[in-house]
This record gives sequence, C-alpha cells and structure tokens, in this order.
Amino acid sequence: MRWYDAQGGHFEDEGVFIDQNGNRSIDTVPEHRHHVNLNIYRIDVALKYLLGSQWIVEANLPYESKVQEASVEKIEDIEYTQEQWDAIIENGRIHHRNETYAGLTDSEVFLGHYRVGVLAEKDYFVGRIGTSIPFGKTEEDPWKLGEKGEEHLHIQFGTGTFNPIFVLHYSIPVYKGLATHSSLRTKLPFYENSKTYRGSNELTYSSGLNYRLNKWISFRAGYLGIYQSFAHWDGEIDKNTGLLFGMASMGTSISTPFNVPLSISLLLPLHQKTLYDDTDALDVVKFEESDAFEFGPLVSVTVLYSF
Repeated sequence: MRWYDAQGGHFEDEGVFIDQNGNRSIDTVPEHRHHVNLNIYRIDVALKYLLGSQWIVEANLPYESKVQEASVEKIEDIEYTQEQWDAIIENGRIHHRNETYAGLTDSEVFLGHYRVGVLAEKDYFVGRIGTSIPFGKTEEDPWKLGEKGEEHLHIQFGTGTFNPIFVLHYSIPVYKGLATHSSLRTKLPFYENSKTYRGSNELTYSSGLNYRLNKWISFRAGYLGIYQSFAHWDGEIDKNTGLLFGMASMGTSISTPFNVPLSISLLLPLHQKTLYDDTDALDVVKFEESDAFEFGPLVSVTVLYSF
C-alpha cells in the first residue's frame, strides 16, 4: 500500500535561540508556518484460519515506512531578522525533519463469525471482535519536549495499548453478478500507555457495489468514510489529531493461476476536515492555506494464497 502526499502543518510564533555557550531558550518571534509532506508505504502480512464452518481467526503483522519532508515558510509582509530566522529554523528542526521512519506497526487479531443466507438467499454476514497488539514504536510526549526546546517526534507507529476493535460486514446479491455491500468498523482505546498517550477513537464506514464479470475478474466501487477523535497526551488534546474525511474507492480482483488472487484498489479523497479549529490563527496571519492535513490518493495491492 502507498498513501501519496499527505500534507499539513501548523502556524508558529516561537523560536529556539542558542547563545555562545550552547544554552537554549525559547522566545517569541514573528509568525511563520511549519509545512510537512508525508508519504506512507505499508506492507501487511495477514493470516486467516478457519475454525469449522462458520468461525475464523485472523491476524496481521504490518510494516510501514514514513517519508517526511519538512520546511519552514515565511508569511508575506512579515519581516524577520537573521537572529530570529535562525531561531525559527532551529525550532522547525526540533519539530519536523527531513527523515524516513520505518518499523512494525500495531498488529490486530480477530475472532470472526460468518453466515450465508441471513436475510436473503446468498447474502453474506461477517462479524469480528478483536484487539490491536502494541508492536509499534511509541514516542515521549512531543508537546512537553517541544516546550523545553528539545527534539521530538509526532509520528508514531502504534498506541502502546491494547485497543478493542469491532467489525461488521454485510453483502447481498442484487442482480446476476451484481452485489451491494456495507461495513462498519470501530476501534476504542480506553486507557493511556506508559508515556501518557491515549489514541483516537476511530470509526470507519463503507458502502458500495461489486460486479463479477466472470469467474476470473470482478470490479468494485464505493465510498469510504473515516472519523477519528482527538488523541490525548496526559489528558490534554493532541491538536494534530482529530479528523473526518471521505474517499471514493474503486478496484478490481483477478483470479490468477496457481491459486493466487490479485486485488488492486485506488482511493481518491472527496472531502476532509480536521476537528481542531485554527480559524483564529488564520485570521491573525491572513494566510490563505488552511492548516488542515490534505490527503492524497491511496493505492493498495493485495495478494492472497490459500493452503
């Protein structure tokens, strides 16, 4: 999977000043903006094991690479001294850097129950209950480190907690090879990790159509929506979190030889909104670009093998 060009950032009015003895201090500087561009690559290895005719156990082990590009932007009609700009650059460096981060992310384990013919002939229902497993690396509180003028990282690969997950999926035939489907998934972190971080509640919902042309190939199209509440550090809102967005999804599945089906999906952003309100900041600096993250397209390739 690759998620292209997630872009965002935040306004800032502080700089990190370093004196001749190497002592660091934070002071107010003219307003400017930190801009961040993020590309995400993900490999997900998943296993499924049937327990009889209607039960299944599922588990996955994801690995991600996150390529971050960061810059500090001046705001038009605002003047900066060289000393101020050096402090701004240093403050930008401790917040966001041009680096690539890679590692395992949180795994997920499910017990699923599925049935055919629930409400109509040949319809299909699956219910899953499970949990995330905290394999992903977590960070120390970036807000507290930032207040001290110390280098920190907002990007994490996990939550550091076991989070319950519930999934419902239903599909029903409409006409010949055409079927419609809907799904609902929620993840509910309910406690802090050892570094005082509690992740966002998440709700994912989707609906769409599948069309099987023949036994070799099928097509699908639909809508995917995601709601993510604020995460918290030591009980305080992490204003870099909190998101509501929707995407158009389309794809195809091909039955290749040797019992290895191939599935390709493309998701395109339709609308997106962050929950943190930066309207006041925008009014003050008269900066035209919103501080909300803008997500680019997502491409996913899935290969299945049964044994």
